[in-house]
Amino acid sequence: MKQWKKKMTAALLAVACIGGLAAPAEVEAATTTQKILYGAAALLFISNYYQRLDDHGGQQFLAECQQQTGVYDSAEADNRVQEIYRNLCDTGAVDRNYKVYVSPDEDINASMSLGGVLCVNKGSLDAFDDDELAYVMAHEISHGEKRHSVNGVKKRVGLITALDIYLGSDASYGEYLLGNIAANYVSNAVFTKDQEKEADDWGFQYLVEAGYNPGAGAAAMQVLYNKYGESSPSGIKSVLAPGNHPKTSDRINKNLKWMKAYSGGHVDVKDGWILVNGEKAFQPEAAGRYTDKERTFLTAGKLDKLYHAGQVPDAVLEDNTIYCGSTAVYSLSSTENGKLYVDNLNKGIAKDRGEKVEEKFAIDSRKAKVTADKAKAEKEAASADAD
Repeated sequence: MKQWKKKMTAALLAVACIGGLAAPAEVEAATTTQKILYGAAALLFISNYYQRLDDHGGQQFLAECQQQTGVYDSAEADNRVQEIYRNLCDTGAVDRNYKVYVSPDEDINASMSLGGVLCVNKGSLDAFDDDELAYVMAHEISHGEKRHSVNGVKKRVGLITALDIYLGSDASYGEYLLGNIAANYVSNAVFTKDQEKEADDWGFQYLVEAGYNPGAGAAAMQVLYNKYGESSPSGIKSVLAPGNHPKTSDRINKNLKWMKAYSGGHVDVKDGWILVNGEKAFQPEAAGRYTDKERTFLTAGKLDKLYHAGQVPDAVLEDNTIYCGSTAVYSLSSTENGKLYVDNLNKGIAKDRGEKVEEKFAIDSRKAKVTADKAKAEKEAASADAD
């Protein structure tokens, strides 16, 4: 690259990174190559602007979100989501700090805004148990960790607008315009299918790392499927299942694959049956608020955890509950044959009790990175204090 190109690129990137809005001289006379560089710098400036907003605009966006959605006045509901949030953070793989609250909306929904604001609808608390709700929240936190909101809002700006703001002389107008775009995005956030698939993937990893039931993701998706079908009806401001999401049935099947992998390949779900080492164990029935499919996924999830740890003990029946060691695997309804279930389950367990699953997930490397980054930040802060 010629020397003038290097100097121009460095200058433009520097301006973009520090947030200046001053226009380079003689823009009108710029060559095609220079214009391309201006465009790249303008887009980088917009990206950096929203990155800073995402990092430091939490209180601003929290107030804005709460004004739009309202806040559900229930200490019990708030305590519930805050405890799940803390458990997910305790994995050591959550890098950012999020602001979590409950809205009074009855729709089954949750959303992640710019500024790391996680809103969970009351409808989700009513529809999900804690394991299922943990998956939903882990999914949304994954959006935040991957900066999907930043990527989404900057696409709303467009190259022409980015150039106008970057090259314009009125910095206050540029800030105003970008702020308006961000504010509009808060109530109309849209993630791509690829982003949703990534959030589903990471959501499962956060879920199991926090000790929740591995089957909760499939169970939560089943709840959504039962209510909305493959996608939510129009008019619902849905983030969990809008039209741009993958099909809900595909998301269920993907979770089932992750569950099987988590068990080391020992536990599977097919046609309503729980299979252990290829042996049909039983088909759970609906009970209470849980459908038969929900119970199937959640029961398989408990077996997944046992096989992930390895050396699964025999199943025993005690007071209408099937146990494997200290784990309550399944509670029987009055019409189910517990002895048959236990015999079938032990037939599969006897074939292979499993060894501890050592396969590493991507979240393991993220935990190491988060730990290293925090240690580095603490060291730099200590050094600054010493100076």
